[in-house]
Amino acid sequence: MAYDTLKALPPRINYTEKYRNERDILEKDFQKHLDEWKQTAVMVVNLAKKYGDRAQLHHKPYGTWETFTWNQVSEIMFAVAGALIEYGMKEEEMTGIFSTNRAEWHLSDLGSQLIRCVPVPIYATNTEKEVEYLINDAGVKVLFVGRQVHYDRSYALLDRCPSLEKIVVFHRGTKVHDDPRVIMWDDFLELGRKAGHREKIEEIMSRAHYEDMCTIIYTSGTTGEPKGAVHTHKTLMQNSWGVGRYLQGGFTDKESTLCMLPLTHVLERSWDYGIFSMGMQIYYCEDHNEILEYLTEANPSIMNGAPRLFEKIYSTVYTKLKDAPPLKQKLFHWAVSVGKAHGDMVLNGKQPGLLLSLKRRIAGKLVLDKIKGLFGKNIHHVNFGGAPLNQEIEKFFFYCGILVAGGYGLTETSPVLTINGPGCFKFGTVGPASPLVDIRIDPDTGEIQAKGPNVFKEYYNKPDKTKEAFTSDGWFRTGDIGVFDEDGYLKITDRLKDLIITSGGKNIAPQMIELLMAEDLFIEYIAVVGDGKKYISALIVPSFENLEDWAKKNNIEFTGREDLIKNPKVIEFYKSIIDSRQKDLGQVEQIKSFTLLPKEFSQETGEITPTMKVKRKVVQEKYKDIIDTMYKE
Repeated sequence: MAYDTLKALPPRINYTEKYRNERDILEKDFQKHLDEWKQTAVMVVNLAKKYGDRAQLHHKPYGTWETFTWNQVSEIMFAVAGALIEYGMKEEEMTGIFSTNRAEWHLSDLGSQLIRCVPVPIYATNTEKEVEYLINDAGVKVLFVGRQVHYDRSYALLDRCPSLEKIVVFHRGTKVHDDPRVIMWDDFLELGRKAGHREKIEEIMSRAHYEDMCTIIYTSGTTGEPKGAVHTHKTLMQNSWGVGRYLQGGFTDKESTLCMLPLTHVLERSWDYGIFSMGMQIYYCEDHNEILEYLTEANPSIMNGAPRLFEKIYSTVYTKLKDAPPLKQKLFHWAVSVGKAHGDMVLNGKQPGLLLSLKRRIAGKLVLDKIKGLFGKNIHHVNFGGAPLNQEIEKFFFYCGILVAGGYGLTETSPVLTINGPGCFKFGTVGPASPLVDIRIDPDTGEIQAKGPNVFKEYYNKPDKTKEAFTSDGWFRTGDIGVFDEDGYLKITDRLKDLIITSGGKNIAPQMIELLMAEDLFIEYIAVVGDGKKYISALIVPSFENLEDWAKKNNIEFTGREDLIKNPKVIEFYKSIIDSRQKDLGQVEQIKSFTLLPKEFSQETGEITPTMKVKRKVVQEKYKDIIDTMYKE
């Protein structure tokens, strides 16, 4: 159900309290859905009987959009299951998926589940070494891979990973070895169709249950070695049921989503299971560099996005504005000011008057609707998670007519613990608790702890780590720090493991400072450091595209990045940015020293996770000498 950003926000409901009071009703409704769905893949096959030849999946790995109907999806799932049986796969054995987003991702995922196999997703950006670790840790037997790069990183593992027996390659045209252990997707499906295992598959389906193991999803490794979170169908179905039918106000089977976040990430995975359960369509975005093209072609009504998407669009809009004619700049700022005046009234529950509403319509036609249109014709709101987003950016898009709503959760919690949505959102928070999810704040540490049907079963083959993840009375320890406000909305302040304690004994939350700085157009990445030191410092990776443009306009000559970041005028420029942004911070929270770095943080070089989070410990070790230099008297 869409929320109209031009109409006054209805009185805020304390959903945390509401769902607590309605617990009996919610438990019965959730159980009804579990009994009906049974298991994710079985649910999809049964829904295919309802929707038949209606379009369901859309992707364009070969340049033009290709559509799969519900019937085609069901048929391919059976073909996948049949081929896996031919390969000797047994129930609860592992398949792996190493690919970007495309229809085959879900088809191999659901086809594996149909015979109660357990798919293990692998980030498409993972290195060969990382893929090897996951295959060995999970014991993957059949690995589905996407394009040439994924095949090239996987083939040698057939000889190095004892469990790995077969590789199935999605993308036509991939150059593969003449090896019976390798098969192309189309040939794999044909093998499954000819195998004739329909009766056996249906017999396995009849035993499927929502308490079955659904998947092993590995943590991104922000604070150490990745751990495999074991999820049942029930844990992921809680998100499908709770988010789609309650907090968001409910969707219809006439709507669609754009699958942008990696399907390896638990948020996109469980979200899309919810999309399946509601009969909605899915469009796949395989290349994030072409996200705006995918959005305008797919025209989704709702989607998940990474905070970086909104930061990039916001940054691009304002960067281009600087080169626009003065009259155009003046028009833009006028339109945004009108949108702000109108939007702030809406957020305060007041319906704007006729004159302001007229101005808003004019501002929309001239400027604001064009920004909203970057997300397509049908979009009504976008969810985001995984990292915080500055309120200024959230409100900017709201003023333009699109609700950008944040939520919170972890790999271990399916992931949603809390979420904002139409009718129940508050900027600067991650929303109220999801239905049937209990959250408490540890009075001593401020840690957020959770219980609910969405919490994972265990870490695969890591009983000690599993034990550490829970309190003595059975609550999952998130490792994050937060508080509830008076309306039952959760605010995240930092991660326990990320807290910086200065030599003076002051506790500093680095994420808050990083969020404040990273909003700037000229900062690509920032890592705040200073544990055990007298003051806070920072390592900054500039946004070199914007910085180089600025340098040229200011007649600063440079031969390369190394030369550019050492220029005194550039250093002074970044000092002015930092000073301006931290003027409202306390003295102990302010960055006293910083160093500009010439190379971007990347997964390959180890500074960030596949979900774009900075690995603080790795950064501190890798740049130890530079950090030490900032603290020399």
